[in-house]
Amino acid sequence: MTEVRSRKRSVRSTLFSSYLLLILVSGSFFTVFSYFYTAGVLRRMAIRSLRDLASTMTDALDAELQKMNYVSINVTFSGRFKQLVAEHLAFSVVPQSPEERTRKYLNSAEIVAVMQDIIGPFKPVPQVNFYDLRGEMVGAGVYSQSAPLSVFEVPWLSNLDRAVGTKRFSAPHTDALLERTFPLYNGRSYVSLYRTSFDEYRAPIGVIEVKQFTETIFRSLAAQGIGIVVYGGGDILYPVDPGASAPWPEAVRAAADGEILALKGRDNGGRRIATVSSCTESDWRILVSQEERTLLEPLNRFTRIVFSFSLVLFGAAVLLASRLARRLTTPLKAMHQVISGLDWDAVSAGARPELESDLNELEQLQLAFKNMQAKLQQSMDEVLRARTHEIQATMLALQSQMDPHFIYNMLTTIGVMAEDGMREEISQSVEHLTHLLRYIASGKSSVVTIGEELEYARRYLACMKIRFRDKLAFDIRVPLSLLPLKVPKLIIQPIIENTMKYGTREQPPWHVAIEGEDRDGRFWIRIQDDGPGFEPRRLAELT
Repeated sequence: MTEVRSRKRSVRSTLFSSYLLLILVSGSFFTVFSYFYTAGVLRRMAIRSLRDLASTMTDALDAELQKMNYVSINVTFSGRFKQLVAEHLAFSVVPQSPEERTRKYLNSAEIVAVMQDIIGPFKPVPQVNFYDLRGEMVGAGVYSQSAPLSVFEVPWLSNLDRAVGTKRFSAPHTDALLERTFPLYNGRSYVSLYRTSFDEYRAPIGVIEVKQFTETIFRSLAAQGIGIVVYGGGDILYPVDPGASAPWPEAVRAAADGEILALKGRDNGGRRIATVSSCTESDWRILVSQEERTLLEPLNRFTRIVFSFSLVLFGAAVLLASRLARRLTTPLKAMHQVISGLDWDAVSAGARPELESDLNELEQLQLAFKNMQAKLQQSMDEVLRARTHEIQATMLALQSQMDPHFIYNMLTTIGVMAEDGMREEISQSVEHLTHLLRYIASGKSSVVTIGEELEYARRYLACMKIRFRDKLAFDIRVPLSLLPLKVPKLIIQPIIENTMKYGTREQPPWHVAIEGEDRDGRFWIRIQDDGPGFEPRRLAELT
C-alpha cells in the first residue's frame, strides 16, 4: 500500500505570502500608475520643448530674413531711387562722349548714395545690388560702384519671369566680384534676396539683390547643440555643405508644421525625434531633431528612479510581511518547540523561559507546558554544548592547516587596496586566497602531486608578495620530472609559513627560494630564506 503524503503550507508562510501579495499588488498599482502618468507628462514636455525650439529657430531665421526684406522693400519703393534708375536707363550702355560718361558716373554715384542711405549707418546687410535688364549692376555696401554684370548670369534668376512680382531667397553661395575686389572676403558665403523692381507702369526695370553673410543668417542655429537642417526647394541650405545630400527629404516634404517624426539617424543609426517648422518670410523649412535617448533623458532618469524605488518597495514589502507573519507565528513556533521536546531525556537545570506573546490562548498553553519547556531547555543546552565542541574541533583543524593571521592580514591588505582603487591587485589577491581556501577545504584526497603543492605554495607567496611588495622576492625552481610525483597534502606549506614567520625578522628585502632536485631515483625539495637561522648549539642538537 502506497502512503500518500500531502505537503501542507505553514501558518507563517501563508500569512507571509498573503501580506506580501497585498503589499505588492497595492504598491505595484501605485508605482505603475505613477510611472505611466509621469512618463506621459515628461514625454509631452520633451516633445513640447522640441516644438518650442523649432518655433524659436524659425522666428530667429525669419527675423534675419525680414531685415533683408525690409531693405529690399525700402530700395524698391524709394521714389528717389526710381527716378535715378530711370535716368540711368536713359544712358547708353557704353556712353560715347566724355560728358555722357561723366553724367552716367554721377548718376551711378547717386544711386549708390541712395542705397547707402537706405542701408543706414548700422549696416544690417553688407551689400545691396541693383541689376538692370541691359547687363549692368550698381552696388552699395562692401562694393559701392557699378560693374558690367548681367542679372541673367545669376543662377537663381536665369529665368526672369519666375522672379517677376516676387521675392526669392538663394542658397548659400560665394561672390566672385567681391572676392576679386576685396581679398578679405575670400571664401565668405552669402544668402541673397532678389526682388523685381518696377516703374510706374508696372513694367520690370531690374532686380534688387540684398546680400547677407550666411553665418549671420544661421548664427542662432549654430548656437544650438542639436541637429538642425534648413531646407529650401528640396536642397539643404544649412549646414552649409555643397556635397551634402538632403536627409529624410520625403519625410520633411510631407510633414505638417509641428508634427512629430521618428527618424533613423544617419551616423549611428539611432532613433531621432524631429519636428518641422516653416518660415513665414520664405519657402524654407527647418527640421529640428534630437536623439531619442537625449531628448527623453528625463524620462529615462525617471524610469531608473522608479525601478530603484520598486526594488526598495519590494525589499520593504518582504521585511514588513516577514515582521507581521513573525509576530503572529513566533509564539506558535515557540510552543511547537516545547511540544517537540517531550521525547528528550533531560532534567530541568535552570530558569524556565517565558513565552512572549500578547495572545491569551497561548498564555494558557504556556502554563500547561512549563515543565516540558524546562526539559526542552536542558536538551537544547546539551545539543548546543555538543555543537560547540564540534565547531571548536573544526576550527582547531582549520587552524592547523592555515594561520588565521594570514587571512586577517590578507583581508586588511585587500581593504587598503580597495581604498586606493587597485582593482587588478584586488582581483589577483582574491583569486589567490580563493585557491588557497579551496585547496585546504577540499577533502577528496590526502595525497596530491608536487605540482599541486608547489602551486599552493606559489599562490601563498604571491599573496605575501602583494602584501610586502618590493620587500619580498621569491622564486621556484623545480624540475618538471618531479611535478607528477605524489606526496602528502600540505607537506610544503608549514615550512613556507615558518619561513615567513622567522625569515622576515631581519631587515628587508627578504628572499625565499624553493628548489627541487631529482638524483639517483630520489628527490629533494629545499626551501631557503635569508633569515637568522638556528643557533649553532640548537643546530648541532638537531643534526
